[in-house]
Amino acid sequence: MNITATQQGDVTVLEISGELVCDSVPRFTEAIASAVSAGRRDFIIDLRRLEGIDSMGLEAFTALQRQCEEQLGMVRFCGPDATLRKIFELTRLDRSLVVHEKIEEALASFA
Repeated sequence: MNITATQQGDVTVLEISGELVCDSVPRFTEAIASAVSAGRRDFIIDLRRLEGIDSMGLEAFTALQRQCEEQLGMVRFCGPDATLRKIFELTRLDRSLVVHEKIEEALASFA
């Protein structure tokens, strides 16, 4: 798994490529911790290149959501494929995570 971090104003965009599974979750949480230590609290998680996810990856998403809420920040997810959308529905995460089709929509939601 690779993570690319960019800044769009006050928002940190993390693009995930590959699989977010138990072996790679620590790299994801390290990327979040690095951004938080730099004073960042708003995130977009770009899922367009995500190829797979397991329960640890889903838990990392919900942990990020909780962390952002505690710090009065926000997290948005964008670009999930049909399989990931179905996983969000089956796990009912679609009710708690804010998901957009395009990164531009996710960025606009911070305004």
